[in-house]
Amino acid sequence: MLMLLTALGCSSGDAPKAPTAAPSRVDVVAAPPKRAADPDAFCDSRGGQKFSWPEVDGTPPENASGWTWVNVWATWCKPCVAEMPMIQGWAKKLNESGTKVTQQFISVDAKPEDLTTFLSLHTGFPTPMPRLKQIDQLTPWLQSEGLDASASLPLHLFLDDTDTIRCVRMGAVGDNDYDAIALVLQGK
Repeated sequence: MLMLLTALGCSSGDAPKAPTAAPSRVDVVAAPPKRAADPDAFCDSRGGQKFSWPEVDGTPPENASGWTWVNVWATWCKPCVAEMPMIQGWAKKLNESGTKVTQQFISVDAKPEDLTTFLSLHTGFPTPMPRLKQIDQLTPWLQSEGLDASASLPLHLFLDDTDTIRCVRMGAVGDNDYDAIALVLQGK
């Protein structure tokens, strides 16, 4: 019987296969190639409607020529405060590279003195800065702009030269978002 099994095993003509090598650790942990910036993935919404400023304390911002980057923020919002120097630097870098953009900031702090005190303690933040006149108007204003009433701060609205909302980003931006923002502001 043993001879029969041996003969059958050898007569199939298939040579035994050599074991395949296990993937190396490098193969297993290799990172995928870096993806190009994707404005559609960056934008929570592509908007498409005309932007209108809410009623604010102080002088409402003037319409700018070129792109406008509206940042809705509050002094109590840690991500808002943390990203402010970075996004101001990005606007400067974009303008220096030929992408014309004006930044406008709107505070949604409930009390004017909260904003005044904050700005007096934090140099480098843009002043004067308009503040939403009545905090209870935030939800109706967001809805009038086609946004969800529960939009999270910070809120970034990118308006083209006709004041049409072209991109809405809810929540903080990070170091890796510059390229996507640049593409948005180039109309892509």
